[in-house]
Amino acid sequence: MARFINKKDPSENPANNGRMIFFSKAPGQGTEAEIEQITDSHNATEFEKATTNSSNSGISSKPYTEERYTTINSIIEEEKKELQKIQELIRKRSETLDLAKKQLREKQNLLQTHLDKRSNKFTVVGEMSSKMVHDIKNPLTVIKAQVDLLKLRYSKEEDSTLLNSLGRMEQAVNGITNHINDILNFIRETPSTFENNSILKILNESVIYANKPDNVSINLPTNDVVASCDATKLQRVFTNIIVNSIQALEKGGTITIQISEQNNNAIIQISDSGPGIPSDVLPKVFEPLFTTKKEGTGLGLPTCKKIIEEEHAGSIAVKNDPTTFTITVPKTQQ
Repeated sequence: MARFINKKDPSENPANNGRMIFFSKAPGQGTEAEIEQITDSHNATEFEKATTNSSNSGISSKPYTEERYTTINSIIEEEKKELQKIQELIRKRSETLDLAKKQLREKQNLLQTHLDKRSNKFTVVGEMSSKMVHDIKNPLTVIKAQVDLLKLRYSKEEDSTLLNSLGRMEQAVNGITNHINDILNFIRETPSTFENNSILKILNESVIYANKPDNVSINLPTNDVVASCDATKLQRVFTNIIVNSIQALEKGGTITIQISEQNNNAIIQISDSGPGIPSDVLPKVFEPLFTTKKEGTGLGLPTCKKIIEEEHAGSIAVKNDPTTFTITVPKTQQ
């Protein structure tokens, strides 16, 4: 924008009142535009440089030449090739992933079919075992009752051979009965009855059922903890572990039982002074049907694990030095 400058000529006579008018650019006119154009030319990208023909002043531009078109097309073609390579790589990876998913689904279906077959077999075996166990248990009860009557009748006789025979019969019946009970306790599903019970009381009853020999001493705790539990099932767990400890103390020894509380849990520890569980056996003691005993079923400790973990939402573990079973059950059930 032009400015009009009204200025008197000092050489003129003031009386003439002469005036001169000067036309001048406004300060900075065109300067900002020129600076901006020059700055943009310095910041131009490679593509813009290839497509722009600016003079040193940065004001004018010339039409594209054939050489520039060739360069631009070459750049575009290279970019297309790179893009096609990436797309091809993505396609191959996608095909590989789809194949892996298909193989995984096939293996899952095979595994599920295998598990279904095994599950059906276990169901049938479980039902048959339950029926057979009941069929065997009934005559065993009759045999045991008759043995008890014979022992009572001939208890005052001096015929040691007869009394020994009756004693062996009783042991055999008790052994078979214990095996049957192990199987029943493992395969049958019975509802749990949760009530607030004294852990110390359950332990005392378990010691009585364990039939402790004279060469084994059991140190019971003096403190007590009340927990919501199924007393009958918890007694079965304690009795099983105490019996195992007694069997480990062939030459006699001591069983120590402790009760403690932690984080709203009751913790029961049963330790014995026996030789310990072999290191290769220790990880397997809770596996069904695994046993190192000649007359064992391998279902006692798995049943204990089932009662504690599945039915009482607790935990059971064992370690050596000394052999210690640690049972944890919540004091209150959710």
